[in-house]
Amino acid sequence: MALVFMLYGHTVSALLAPAYQRGTWFEVWQFQRGLTSSLFLLLAGFAFSVATSRHWGSHQRFSPAVVKRARRFAFFVLLGYALHFPVARFVLLPGATDERWRAFLAVDVLQLIGVTFLLVQALVLVTRSRARFTWTAALLAIAMVAVTHWVWDAGWARALPPWLAAYLSPLTGSLFPLFPLAAYVLVGIVLGQIYVAWGAGRLAAYANVVLLMPGVVLAAGAWAVVSLSSAPWASDPWNVMPIQVAVRMGVCLVILSVVAHASQRLARLPHFFGAVAQETLLIYFLHLCIVYGSVWNSGLAQRFGASLGPTATLACVLLLLGTMPVVGWYWHWLKHARPRVAWWTRVAVTGLLVGRLL
Repeated sequence: MALVFMLYGHTVSALLAPAYQRGTWFEVWQFQRGLTSSLFLLLAGFAFSVATSRHWGSHQRFSPAVVKRARRFAFFVLLGYALHFPVARFVLLPGATDERWRAFLAVDVLQLIGVTFLLVQALVLVTRSRARFTWTAALLAIAMVAVTHWVWDAGWARALPPWLAAYLSPLTGSLFPLFPLAAYVLVGIVLGQIYVAWGAGRLAAYANVVLLMPGVVLAAGAWAVVSLSSAPWASDPWNVMPIQVAVRMGVCLVILSVVAHASQRLARLPHFFGAVAQETLLIYFLHLCIVYGSVWNSGLAQRFGASLGPTATLACVLLLLGTMPVVGWYWHWLKHARPRVAWWTRVAVTGLLVGRLL
C-alpha cells in the first residue's frame, strides 16, 4: 500500500498541470500523499524491531551481524546522496554551484532511514534489555516531536558543518530531517516490540489495542485541539508539529489496524506481495530516476514538466504501477534462484553508474 502511494504520489506531483492541482480532491490527495512517508517510516521501524528481536543475542553485542547491518545502513545513506550528486561528471565538481551543493547535502528519506537505523542499532547495544530498549525508543519519539520547533529554529547552519546541520532542520533544504521524522521510525520500533511480545499470537487484540484505539485517540484529539478557536495557535494550527504528527500518526495506525484485521481472512499471502515489499529500495531508486531524473538520465519531469492533463498523468501512473512491482519481483526471484547472476548484475550496474560519473 505504501509503495502504491509512493509511485502514484511522485508521478502526479511531477507531471500534473497546475490547473488541475486545486479543489477538495487535491487537498485530500495532498493529505494522503503526506501519509506515504509516515507509513514507510513506521513500517521500517517495525521491520527493524521484529528482525532484531528474532536474533536479539547477536544484536545486543558487537558482532558480525551488527557490522553487516551497519554496512547496509551506511549504503542507504550513500545511495541517498548519490541520487542528488551535484554534477554529471567528477571532473565538474570544482564548478558546482552553491545551490547544487545544498541540494546534494539536503537529507532525503534514505539518509534519514540509514542514520536513524545506525543510531537505533547503537541504542540496542547500550540498552541490552528489550524492555529498556522499548521504553527508551518511546520516550525518544515523544521528546523529538516535542522539541522539533526549537531544534528547527536553533540556527544550526551557523554553528555546524552544512552536512550535519542538514539532519536537524528543513531550513537547510532537507526534506526529511531527523526532527521529527525519526520519531515515526521509533514508534514503529515500539509497535514491533509489542507485536513480538504478544501481538503475533493475538493479532485481533493487537490491532485493536495497540493500533486502532491509539490511532483514533491521536487523530481525533488533534482535530479537537485544532477546533479550539481560542487557542494561541488558532491562526495556523497545522503548523504546530505535535498536532501535525498526531494526525498523521493516528491515521497511519488506523490504516494498519484495518490491514491487520483484513489479514486474518487470508490463509496465505501470495508470495508476490512479500517479494515486492522486500525490494522497495530498488523500486524507490528506479522510479525516482524515471520520474525525476538523475545525474545519469533525464526523467519524465524533464521531458514533460508539470504540464500533463489527468488522462496522460494517469497513463504514466498505471505504467509505473504495472512495471515497477514486476521489476522488484523479478529481482527478488533472481537473487534467490540465480544468486551468482544477481551478484554479477549488481557489479555490472554499479560499474556502469560509477563509470558514467568518471
